[in-house]
Amino acid sequence: MIEGFYGEPWSNGARVAAITFLAARGMNAYVYAPKSDPLHRDRWREPYAPSQLLEFRDLADACRGCDTRFGFAISPGLDIEYGSERDRDTLVTKLTPLTDAGVDWIVLALDDIKPRPGLAVEQGALTTWLRDALEPGVRISVVPTEYVGTHPTPYLVELSAGLPPEVDVFWTGPTVCSPTITAVDARAWRAAIGGRPLLVWDNYPVNDSVMEHEVHLGPYRGRDPDLADVVDGVLCNPMIQPRASLVALATAADFLGDPDAYDEDASWHRAVAAVGGSRCDALLAIARACSDGPLSRPEELPLHDLVNALADELEGPGWPRPLQRVRDELSAVCSAAVAWWDAPDDPLGHELGPWLRQAAREAEAGLAALRLLQQVRPIAALDAQGSGRAAAPDAELALTQCFTLLFMWTAAREASREIVFGPRFGLHAAIVQLGDGRPALDVALAVREDASVIDRLARLALEHYERWTAGSAGELRMMVDGIEIVLEPDGRFRCQPGSVVLARAGAWATRVTEATPPFRDPRLR
Repeated sequence: MIEGFYGEPWSNGARVAAITFLAARGMNAYVYAPKSDPLHRDRWREPYAPSQLLEFRDLADACRGCDTRFGFAISPGLDIEYGSERDRDTLVTKLTPLTDAGVDWIVLALDDIKPRPGLAVEQGALTTWLRDALEPGVRISVVPTEYVGTHPTPYLVELSAGLPPEVDVFWTGPTVCSPTITAVDARAWRAAIGGRPLLVWDNYPVNDSVMEHEVHLGPYRGRDPDLADVVDGVLCNPMIQPRASLVALATAADFLGDPDAYDEDASWHRAVAAVGGSRCDALLAIARACSDGPLSRPEELPLHDLVNALADELEGPGWPRPLQRVRDELSAVCSAAVAWWDAPDDPLGHELGPWLRQAAREAEAGLAALRLLQQVRPIAALDAQGSGRAAAPDAELALTQCFTLLFMWTAAREASREIVFGPRFGLHAAIVQLGDGRPALDVALAVREDASVIDRLARLALEHYERWTAGSAGELRMMVDGIEIVLEPDGRFRCQPGSVVLARAGAWATRVTEATPPFRDPRLR
């Protein structure tokens, strides 16, 4: 794991908890690299205070106790004068107390700075000098200024020529947050850096910068099992939320421990159970709603598939069953939203709070859409003895439910920017390398819009309401085993238990297979 995001750094307690949790699952490396620690990047020349060095010592002890290698990254690239003796001495003076505290791995992070001619040569010279200046046995790795892609560039050629042969080079894959990383990609990049040791800085489940409104709770995926044969290590960059990050990180540990045997879904459920504890059902519900991100499209959300199945059945009489499945998914999210109310100090509930609150709004809007779909269709209740009651759509009730949907949908759209059940508008860091080595933005990867499943469900319900208002109300008719029967004035009827019962009014019909409709309905009071 490499704590390398932009945003408030984790507490030392959160670091130790994550390292301990992941070490038990086979992860064996941690690098301290939070971009928003000013002494890591913006004010890299300033030494850490004694109290901070004591925290690093405690962290080193925790890593040692877990057989985890402890690395420290420093990012001086914004303003270092690479050949300056003064800056070089300052760099070693900054790092020496850290190696004394137990750090045996230094990562020279030269990423996210402006490229210029001659930069690679200067970086290679600085790295060589730093290797010689530090104590023997301290490992050196470099995050280059160009760290995405699969093609050689003049920068990479010059950098690889200037680096000592044992120095590892980091790479994030074909893009910054790579949906897939293959062994072919890794071989191409390794060739581009002269065949030297290669470490993957895997930007998942990180959610910093333009992704701060997302929480990535889906499993690790999209990585080639053969990647292990090409790279020398993989370090995942976690989210700003340390406890919530453990879901994805635990699945990554499963993959990296045995790529060929990795079962994504089974690993995900184990991780949710381990992280969620007594609230694992609630965590699974919100994780299913927030499982999209750089590695998974919104179209792969479980709710998306359920809504697709419902849409396919809405023209026929079999709509109640798929509507119930969507209802159950949304109801589970509503329950998850309140699962931590009695545990205000639970770190996981605190971290997920903004998404839990938004999930409740989205789910309530979705449930309102489902109720509207039911309101414009005939319904019936049928007990085990064959006594039933049916009702046609009611204009006043449907109108009221239509307004309820509009109000709930507006609340979901306007209350918060946290993304649950897919983005209305979202951005991902998707810098790629063109065939000739130039950088570019992959717009299709970078921009996700109009991908909210709740928006789709709301529009579907309103479309069906509009179609219903444009058509003929129609007389309520009941068919039992293909034969039309006469209803009592209040809609009551009888049939033999086990009969095939169909209610029809206007253009739509309903197959009656349950004791009651998906939602309690005032038409049957």
